[in-house]
Parts: sequence; structure tokens; C-alpha cells
Amino acid sequence: MGRLLIALLLLLSPLPAYAGINLVVVEARGIALEAGQVVDGGKPLALTDGQQVTLISQDGKLIKLRGPSDKPPAPQQTAATANVALALQLLVTQETTREKAGVIRGAGSLVVPPEPWLVDVSSSGLRCLPAGATITLWRPSAGEAIPLTVAPSDRSWRARAEWPAGQDRLALPPTIPLRRRSTYVVRLGQRETVLTLIAMPATLDNDAMRAAWMMDQGCDAQVKALLDRSVKPAR
Repeated sequence: MGRLLIALLLLLSPLPAYAGINLVVVEARGIALEAGQVVDGGKPLALTDGQQVTLISQDGKLIKLRGPSDKPPAPQQTAATANVALALQLLVTQETTREKAGVIRGAGSLVVPPEPWLVDVSSSGLRCLPAGATITLWRPSAGEAIPLTVAPSDRSWRARAEWPAGQDRLALPPTIPLRRRSTYVVRLGQRETVLTLIAMPATLDNDAMRAAWMMDQGCDAQVKALLDRSVKPAR
């Protein structure tokens, strides 16, 4: 009877604050972890000398670890349920600070799309998209009809179409793949841009995590679009 009572008390006792906190792998070096993989932040993560891992928490905080280490990556005070709204407000402040400090290159002329998952073709660079998403190209001005060519960086194939007049966006067919990291050459009329599309892990399940991940990848214009959408007050 005494052992049964002890077992019941153990089951009813509150768990440590860090137990059961899921963290998502952003990048790993020298260790068998994949980007997008989920690890338990309450369990020790063993890293030997030279091994490195970057994780992201539910409230969008990046946790960078370097071996040797054998500690739980999530701090004990981290709550299991993140305040996503507060995290987004903090990320807005952080993004503004980065822009003022010149961390965001070309911030003065940064073209922000009306929606975060539109692929801006007006300049070369990195673009982040949810895994499995349809690739939708966007041009800042709808303008006239104009010929469009899309090809991978190795030019192994080429797709041609006409971008209709009066439309600022154009969805590409699903036959054009979005892998983990894909580079395409987009030619719109006489203008050519090189776009590297980065697939976002599906395990990033809230906007705070997505924004922090995109900031780390360098998709700055899309970060601004996502934060603008996420913190906009409801009508």
C-alpha cells in the first residue's frame, strides 16, 4: 500500500518547467540531426568537441549549442506553452533594430511582398517557403503581359510562359519542385534574377518560429511581411 501511494504521488507531482518542450533543429554540424527534426528540450543533448547545433523554441528563440556539452538545451524557466503574440512583438522590435544597425543589407530599398509566401522576382536573393507549397511568383507592378522563363541553375530544363497583363502574381505548376534548397534563374522580359528557394520545415508550427527561422536564413523581406500580417490588430 505504501509503495502504491508513493507511485501515485510521483505521478501527480508537477514536472520540471522544461519537460516536454519541443525544439526544432535549424542547423546541425558533426552530429546526426536533420534540419526540421524535433528534439525534447528537457532531455540532455550530448555534443562532443566540434559538434554544433542550432535549435528554435516555440517562442521563436534561437538556441545555439557547441560541444562539448551534455545539458538539456531548453532553459528551465521556458514555459511549455509559448506566448506567441508576445514573441512576435519582440521579433518586430528585433527586426527593426537589425534594420537600423544595417544588419539587413539593402534595407532602405527592401521590397516587401503583400503576403509572406510570395516569391519576389524583382531582385536576386533568398526566398523562404513552407515545405510543399505552390511556388507563386510576384512582381511589384502588375504591368503589361511579359514573357517568363524559369530554369534551374544547371539549365537542365526550361519552362516558358507569359505573365498576363494586370496580374502581379503567377503560380508555377507543381511540376517545378521546391526541395530543401533549390536555385532557379528567372527571366522576366529582358531582366534576369537568380532566386534560391529554401523549404521551411513543417515542424515550425507558429509564426514566431517561422519568423525567427527566416531571419536566420536571410529572407528579410518575407520576415517583415509575416510580422506585419501577424501583429496587425483584428478589426
